[in-house]
Amino acid sequence: MSPHAAQGMGQISTSPSLTPLAYQRAVVEYLKAEDPAVWQWFAQGRDDQEQVAAARLELLKSTYRIERPTQPELYALADEVAAALGLELPLTLYQAQHPHGLNAFIADLPGEMHVVLSGPITTTLTTPEVRAVFGHELAHRLLWEKWDGEYRTALNMLIALANDPGAPQVYASTARLFSLSAELFCDRAAWLVTQDLHVTVSALVKISTELAEVDAESYLRQADEIFRHEDAKTEGVSHPETYIRARSLRLWVEQGDAAAADISAMLEGPLSLDQLDLLGQKRMAAFTRRLVDQLLAPAWFQSERVLAHAGSFFENYAAPRPGEADDLLTADLATRDTTLQDYYCYLLLDFATVDRDLEELPLAAALTLSRRFALADRFKEIVLKEMKLTKKRLSQLDARAEEVLAEASSKAQAIETGAQAVP
Repeated sequence: MSPHAAQGMGQISTSPSLTPLAYQRAVVEYLKAEDPAVWQWFAQGRDDQEQVAAARLELLKSTYRIERPTQPELYALADEVAAALGLELPLTLYQAQHPHGLNAFIADLPGEMHVVLSGPITTTLTTPEVRAVFGHELAHRLLWEKWDGEYRTALNMLIALANDPGAPQVYASTARLFSLSAELFCDRAAWLVTQDLHVTVSALVKISTELAEVDAESYLRQADEIFRHEDAKTEGVSHPETYIRARSLRLWVEQGDAAAADISAMLEGPLSLDQLDLLGQKRMAAFTRRLVDQLLAPAWFQSERVLAHAGSFFENYAAPRPGEADDLLTADLATRDTTLQDYYCYLLLDFATVDRDLEELPLAAALTLSRRFALADRFKEIVLKEMKLTKKRLSQLDARAEEVLAEASSKAQAIETGAQAVP
């Protein structure tokens, strides 16, 4: 049994075995730090009783409520799962009246647990698989109720911001990834209450395919085969793809927290300007600052005009120490995303042209850095397009860029040495 397995079917500790994913934790910390007043407003928000009443009525209108005396065994199973997850709230089960395939969901009625089954869940799935379904759905309530309700606060805040007509896309992207992370969290809960990876995966596959019989081990091999051909990431809107959920769960069961990076790659994928979320935006700001610092590291580059331009990017910008190196930046900026490559190139060009008094030196520095970051070909294309230089002139500067920069550094050092020698 994995070290993450709970002992028996008693109450399962929510820490450290079952904790929100790293992405969820990072988003919560970001929202709390970025705008504490807004966070506090959402944290103290009270549920609209009229909306709660309307949701309760809609639930009654669209389902058949299963009473405890009519299906005591099903309730006993659900109660057992709730107790295992440490949930002590009133529980009611329902059957959807107009099902669209196999499914289940939990209605968000505060302080209660209302689980809706859709389609022939109880006859298509085995009892252990139904246990997994209950574990997954009730884990949504666990996520909303535990950890001081921070994950419900974060979700409500993100949804409200994303629904603002004037809000940037970054909030919708973050809300999407935050919700997808919750599904992986709930899959872990499903495994914890079953103690069986194959049962949990077979429940996932049966619900997504509506098959009565599936081979979980075969499906896990199928998921691995996909990743042997490509570095897949989820394109899901409300739920990650089943193969990603299955593989993510297996990695977590086998490796625990050591699988966090691989799971994050499947969930978030590489940075892309077209799909930035709040955390990606924060990373991009950090990468931008580091790239600017590397470009402006030579003392001769730190003219008043250039530093003022850097200040328009970063409040209270302070110039880097001359010659300060960032050896990790090359790996951090490595990307196959063309939107990012263009962004980095245009950033280099922007600073290379801001102070004409520096003549050809900034462009020489930018050419040198573009080679370091494997952007040289694209950077030169952009330079030719935007600066209207001839290919010959650009090639000449590129060929002697190192020499030009070395000479400029020597002159700057001589000037500094002379200034220090003056009594």
